[in-house]
Amino acid sequence: MLVVVPVFGETRLGNPVIMIGSYRFNRVRSKGPKIRWTCTKTPQGCRATLLTIDDVIIKTINEHNH
Repeated sequence: MLVVVPVFGETRLGNPVIMIGSYRFNRVRSKGPKIRWTCTKTPQGCRATLLTIDDVIIKTINEHNH
């Protein structure tokens, strides 16, 4: 079984990102400790998203189209 560990980091401009395998997610919305992340390819139609609370992934829609 292959286990992919999410890696939290920052872009060159200091914005938070999450890397999961070869996919990168940008923070798009936050309210308190809850943060919604979308794939960087969202403008091209990718619908993959993550939801984290206090840096713990609680929900994922990992359906990429690329």
